[in-house]
Amino acid sequence: KTTRDDREMECAFAKSAREKEDDDDSIDPDDPTEPVIAVFGEIVEDPTLVVEEECHDPVEIRENVRRLNRAVLNGYLKLVQKLVNDPRDNKKLRDELSHNLFLMLQECNKFREHQAREILIGTLEEQLERRRGGLATLMGQIGKADEALVALAKFKEGS
Repeated sequence: KTTRDDREMECAFAKSAREKEDDDDSIDPDDPTEPVIAVFGEIVEDPTLVVEEECHDPVEIRENVRRLNRAVLNGYLKLVQKLVNDPRDNKKLRDELSHNLFLMLQECNKFREHQAREILIGTLEEQLERRRGGLATLMGQIGKADEALVALAKFKEGS
């Protein structure tokens, strides 16, 4: 036997299911009013909305990494304190710490790009010097070969 409450709950569930079918909750990437996306229940920023400033100054990158490192350490201490005092309410501090770590990794990657450029420049300069040295050696050998040919031509004329 079903009770009236059971039937009402079934009706409400069916109505909710119909509304979900009718409701299109897909995200329109062209809609500027939708700047936030949820992935597996976690709200994340839309990567197409993030404006990344390009910085090629290694000193500025180093200072940003230092600043973010201090922020990560302070955030970690705050998180530990929050976990000791109120272990259930720490999501905001975890998210802040995670975001600072993410920003620090981005800055480190910028520095790696700079390091890669510097290493590439050094390697290419070293190759250029070796090629110049090889070219000088080759020119010296060509000069000696020319002298030998001239000497051979003179020897041939004299015989």
